[in-house]
Amino acid sequence: MPDDLPEDPPVLRGHAAWVALATPPPGISVAREEGRLDPAEFIAVVRASGLGRPVNDPARMARMLAGANLVVTARDATGRLVGVARSLSDFAYACYLSDLCVDPGFEGRGIGRALIAETKRIIGPECMLLLLSAPKPMSWYPTLGMERVANGFIIRRDDPPV
Repeated sequence: MPDDLPEDPPVLRGHAAWVALATPPPGISVAREEGRLDPAEFIAVVRASGLGRPVNDPARMARMLAGANLVVTARDATGRLVGVARSLSDFAYACYLSDLCVDPGFEGRGIGRALIAETKRIIGPECMLLLLSAPKPMSWYPTLGMERVANGFIIRRDDPPV
């Protein structure tokens, strides 16, 4: 790391440490909803969060949701969707957390952390969790105890990012 950048906080290691964080804040419940989450609700929270996804293409967003085999949601006391973690996993070795978003009116309460921790709890101790971050939250993930990785490669999709 270059000398002019601050060091990341310590990495949180071990499945048990992440499981301990899988408690939502008061008034929020987390649950698995793959196969049950309404695509319109998903689109609404993704749009509100500002996460760059094709929210103006409801059919594509519905396919994205249908293709995920792990969807963890956060809902307020009224049942309103306020956060979602959408992942693809083999539940044995690897999990790719593709979308993590929280409604801006609920940010700063620990919902994102709870969604990540619940995802890790579900996938188990033998499975790693990989997340590719949008630019804005790059400095937030290390504060949770997530480890930065530099190795990776990509073949980009044909359409421009949204």
